[in-house]
Amino acid sequence: MAQQSVPVLHYTPPANTYRSALSPPDDYSFNGFNASVQVYPFRAFTGNIEQAFETTLLRDWISPMHREETIAGPPQFSRLNGLPGAQAVIAATFVENRVGIQRPHMRLLIVASGEAAIVDASAATLQSWQAAAPSLDALSTTLRVDAGPAPPSVAHGPGSAGRSVAGLYMGFKRKYMAGLYGISAAHYENALHYYLFSPDGRVYRHYDRLDVPRGDPSGFDFDTVARDDPENSGRYTIDRGQLYIQMQGQTPESIRADLPRDGQLTIDSVVYARQ
Repeated sequence: MAQQSVPVLHYTPPANTYRSALSPPDDYSFNGFNASVQVYPFRAFTGNIEQAFETTLLRDWISPMHREETIAGPPQFSRLNGLPGAQAVIAATFVENRVGIQRPHMRLLIVASGEAAIVDASAATLQSWQAAAPSLDALSTTLRVDAGPAPPSVAHGPGSAGRSVAGLYMGFKRKYMAGLYGISAAHYENALHYYLFSPDGRVYRHYDRLDVPRGDPSGFDFDTVARDDPENSGRYTIDRGQLYIQMQGQTPESIRADLPRDGQLTIDSVVYARQ
């Protein structure tokens, strides 16, 4: 039988920060200096997650904009106690060497009920890290794990209601652009972004361009994109009057949104128009 509850990480956002509209993760940038912290929700894992963390820092779980490149020296690990609801908490501190600039990092692994969450903080300079430290310490004291309702199953799709959702939707969303050393820095820029929904509960998203034969989702090859681009492929259902999307891939992502209305669908503050 499906789980009836899942762990949920609760916290008070750090002071003096601005929250990005992009999610997940919850992404907070400090005002006045170059430092940020991201909170990644719980997700299931297989194997020994603590060993994996101490071996890889779970780098693949980190969004590309904040993922470390080259580490200067071995990370320092410590086990923490006292986080309500958690079964284990491991902190990793390390320094990233990015184009000769030392960037401090702190990453928390939080384990509960067979799932893991991450809190990841970094700064562009030691001075920025020192400025962020009091707010990061305050954030850590508010962390707690509670039991929340398990997400709905997407296995059976939305039923007959899928016909009202099906279609191609287009909007403008910020797109991550990797930097080139000595030429440009990593950044975000606005780009066309598409969601394609089938009547039977399949979904695919893509930047810049998405070709759909005759504009009919039933003619789109969802099987091929699910194999070639799993991070942007998934399934959806309708739960309690809302659209619930579960993306697959190495970093599963859950999305809730109001049902389309008058040909418009809003996901993560981006308004998409039915094409």
